[in-house]
Amino acid sequence: MYRISLLILLFLVIFRGPAAADIQANDTLPHSAYLLSRYIRHASVTGNERSAGLFFSTIARQKGLHVNILTDEPGSFNFTASLFPLETGKPNMLLLNHIDVVAAEENGDYTYPPFEGVIADGKVWGRGAIDNKGMAVMQLLAMVEFLKMSGNADLPFNITMLSVSGEETGGHQGAMIVADEFIDLLNPVVVYGEGGSGIPGVLRRDPDRKLFGISVTYKRSLWLELTMKMNTAGHGAVTPDNYVIQDKIHALTRLIKRNRRIRFSETTRTMFYELGEVEGGLRGLALKNLRLFRPLVVPAMKREPLIHSLIINTVTITAINTPEGAPNQIPQEITAMLDCRLLPETDNEEFIARLYRVLGNENLSIKVLHQDIIAPPSKQDTYFNYMRDALEEVFPGSAVIPILTPASNDNNYFRAKGIPVFGILPVFIPVYLLETIHNVDERIPVSALENGLAVYRELISIIMESVSGEGGL
Repeated sequence: MYRISLLILLFLVIFRGPAAADIQANDTLPHSAYLLSRYIRHASVTGNERSAGLFFSTIARQKGLHVNILTDEPGSFNFTASLFPLETGKPNMLLLNHIDVVAAEENGDYTYPPFEGVIADGKVWGRGAIDNKGMAVMQLLAMVEFLKMSGNADLPFNITMLSVSGEETGGHQGAMIVADEFIDLLNPVVVYGEGGSGIPGVLRRDPDRKLFGISVTYKRSLWLELTMKMNTAGHGAVTPDNYVIQDKIHALTRLIKRNRRIRFSETTRTMFYELGEVEGGLRGLALKNLRLFRPLVVPAMKREPLIHSLIINTVTITAINTPEGAPNQIPQEITAMLDCRLLPETDNEEFIARLYRVLGNENLSIKVLHQDIIAPPSKQDTYFNYMRDALEEVFPGSAVIPILTPASNDNNYFRAKGIPVFGILPVFIPVYLLETIHNVDERIPVSALENGLAVYRELISIIMESVSGEGGL
C-alpha cells in the first residue's frame, strides 16, 4: 500500500503542472484566467506549437465545438474549432489567433518564470498572455456560450476559431498554408484577427476617453541583406583608400541621413480624418484637412515616433557582419541586414531601386530575405461596424477608428484572397503593459481578459441578431 501511495504521489507531482501557477488561486477568479494560465504553461516557441495546439484543441472539443486538425507536422500545427462542422459549407466568420510565442530570454529579470502562467496581482503572467494566447481564450470562451443556440437551430452561418502556427516568423507554416490549401473548406466571409487595441491618452481634449483602433491594413515587412565585396590589400597596417568596411559605413550613413519622404496614404488619411472627428477642436480640424494644414501637422507628427512611423517607409539596420578574422586583417566582404517596413501603397521594386541610389556604391548588392504578401486594405464595411458596435457596447462612451498598424501579422494572407480582415485585440490596458509584449513580465489583467471575452460575445450576438433574419452572412 505504501508503495502504491508513493507511486500515486509521484504521478501527481509530475503531472500536476508548475506549482507557481497556483499563486493567489481562489474561487473568485473567472475561468478565463485559469484557462489562460494552463495554456501559457504549454511553452510554444515558434516551431514547437504542437503540445500547446493539442492542449487547446482538446479543450475546444471537450467544450462541444467541432474541431478540425488542418495540419499536424513538425513546426506546423493548425486547427479550427467551429459551432457547426466545416463540412456543412456554411458561410463562416473566422476568429484568428496564433499558437506560437517568441522565445524568452534565459537570463531575463522576470518577476515570475515566463512559462508558468502565474496568476498574481490580478493578472495572468507569462509568454503569450497578450500575444496571442489571451485573445484565443477570449474567442474560445465566447463561442462556447453560443453552443446551445447553434444546437437548437440550424443557423445559416458558421463561426470558427482558427489557431495557427508560425505567426512570429512570417506565418509560412500557419496562415499561409491555411489560406492556400484550406480556404474552400473554411469558406470565410470575414476574418477578425490580430491588430490594434485600446489606445490610451490619444485624445487631447478628453484624454480619459477610450479610443480603439481596428486595423484595416499594416506596413509590410521587407527584410534585405546588403553585401559589399572588394579586392583590396589585406593587412591593416597599410590602410587602402577604399575598403569594404569603410565604404559600407559611408553607404549606411547616407541611408541613415536620407530625407525620408512623408506619405499620406488613403488609409492614413482616413485614419487621421476619423481621429479628427473624434478629437474635435482646432486639432481635429487640422487632422481632417491634412493637405491644408500639412505645414503645421507634419512637424508635430515627426516628434511622435509611433505616429511618424505611420507616414514614412522605415529602414532599420539590424546587423553588420564580416567574416571571422584577425584584428589586423582587412576583410574583403561585409554584409548588413535591413528591416524595412513599407506603407501599403509602396512598390517593393521601386523601393529597392531607391535604396540603391541612396546607398550610392556600385560594389553593393541587395538580396531579398523576406517580403510580406501584398494585399489591398480592407474597406470599412458591415463587418467593421459589427466590431465597432461590440466595442462601444462593452466600453460605453468609447470611440473606434480604422488604423494602419506598423507591425505585420497573418491578416494579409486572407486579405490577398479578397476576404475582409479586421485586426483588433479588444482590450484597453495601459501602455506599460502593452510594452511587455516580446519582453520580460508579459502579463494581462484578468479584468481585461474578461472585457475582451465580453466584446467577442457581443460581436457574435450582434451578428446573430443582424444576419439570422437575412438568411446568412
